[in-house]
Amino acid sequence: MDVIRAIHERRSVRSYDPRHVERDLIEATILDAAQAPPPFRGQVPWVFNVIEGRERIAALGARAMNYAMERHSSSKPGWGWLGQPDFEIFWDAPAFVVISGPLADCCRAGQTLMLSAHARGLGTCWVGSPLPWLIVEEVKIELRIPANLTPTAVLCLGYPGLEAQATPKLPPPIIWVD
Repeated sequence: MDVIRAIHERRSVRSYDPRHVERDLIEATILDAAQAPPPFRGQVPWVFNVIEGRERIAALGARAMNYAMERHSSSKPGWGWLGQPDFEIFWDAPAFVVISGPLADCCRAGQTLMLSAHARGLGTCWVGSPLPWLIVEEVKIELRIPANLTPTAVLCLGYPGLEAQATPKLPPPIIWVD
């Protein structure tokens, strides 16, 4: 798939086919993501943790939701999703990937992962809601996230269920500084 086409056609997927994603396909997508530019030549600034299994992921999502509900109110800005009935943190995805490391580096890798997944017939959705829960020491230990790294990107991953419809994007403001 042409990269420009992938950039314009990729959409966040919030409905996944229940079938398992093959491990070699996930690994290939992560290897592509690791091609994102690191801050310095030869440096590996990130770690990728893969969690699989819809039931396991649903249970983790419920724990993340409970953690958020205990600490935040749906009336606070940015926390309105807490009050949405039937909200699923991981959108019933059969897998999700946590990228841990410096924020800017993980964002570059996350964007590359999304484009690679799209080109390989997979769907992704970048989710921020589980991040406060994922930095809890016990959760990091359970999910084998290195103690010295911070989870900064979480991406649901799987075969798309319903086709995500493209929404027209308005051109951004561009300020030319002469």
